[in-house]
Amino acid sequence: MKKIFLTTIALLSMASATIFGMYGPDSDWITFLTDGNRFRARADQLGFTLGNDTIKGTFGFDNNTGFGGTYGGLLVDNDGTHYSFVPSISMGLAYTSSLISVGVGYNATVGSHVEKFNGKTEPKTVNKSAHTPVLVLNAMDNAFRMAIPIQVFVDNDNTGGTKMTTTVVSFDAQFRYYTGLDALPQIRLYLRYGGGNFKFGDISEKIGESFGFDFRLYFGSMVEEVALQPIIKLAYNGALGKYHKNTRVEAVKIMNGYTVDNLQFAKSAWDLNLVAGLGLTANSDIVSLYLEPQLGLQVTRKAPSSTQTPGAAPAPVAIASDSYGLAYNVYAEIYITPLKNLE
Repeated sequence: MKKIFLTTIALLSMASATIFGMYGPDSDWITFLTDGNRFRARADQLGFTLGNDTIKGTFGFDNNTGFGGTYGGLLVDNDGTHYSFVPSISMGLAYTSSLISVGVGYNATVGSHVEKFNGKTEPKTVNKSAHTPVLVLNAMDNAFRMAIPIQVFVDNDNTGGTKMTTTVVSFDAQFRYYTGLDALPQIRLYLRYGGGNFKFGDISEKIGESFGFDFRLYFGSMVEEVALQPIIKLAYNGALGKYHKNTRVEAVKIMNGYTVDNLQFAKSAWDLNLVAGLGLTANSDIVSLYLEPQLGLQVTRKAPSSTQTPGAAPAPVAIASDSYGLAYNVYAEIYITPLKNLE
């Protein structure tokens, strides 16, 4: 068995391929239809993509969108007693062609250990889980690309004799268009929505609802052997309604313990970011470098605090003022490729 496993790794590693990463329960899936054959083993990812010019598949593990702890480990110390294996397990199958490519994917995202009674005297230790079906589609010789993952988390419990149900649905869809123009090679649009409710017996309450978008323009030029790619990004996230102050509701994060404040607020919270960046790419026979400094302006509207419960008329409160901030960030990637298929 060990020999078969090592042989499989070797064959996958030797296949001619492009860089790819395992797919989590988000829009990382947008590269699935164009990724080449490759086996990957990292601290937070493990798996492969394999296929030919028509059919391809993938299977692997991702670190559950940051839940794993230090360095995004797949195995974490849950409570000092139990260790939790908390990956997002991805699998997918696709048909590819120059005219149109389409694929379906699925993520089973595993959460931490919890104890549930469910009407019994002794608790049972189980793992929470979220499910993410994904649709990916490319067209126009891969010039147009889209990925639509839908995260679903449903949790039922009967501790104390009263049935409690938490339901959260969210998506983070991504659309790309590669124009073929040197001056404006790429346009991206991200659309985000999340919402859910909590039911305790016959009482049902919202636990939050949000909407957001991220629009990016990528420009391009060359200076000698360095590729320059100026980037402009406009991003917005906002709470819908007057139920909470969280600007982004995600099913997997709520499963992992991220709480949404569902008190009544007089105004919805939102944030707006305008970011300018400059991507610089330089390559040699062995080393490739990508560097992207960014400078951004953020406008934030926080919801005024209130002690009202959901469904009740909000108490009079002062309108929150907008706050402004500047941020600077540098992102970098370095690839060292001593041999063609070793990176």
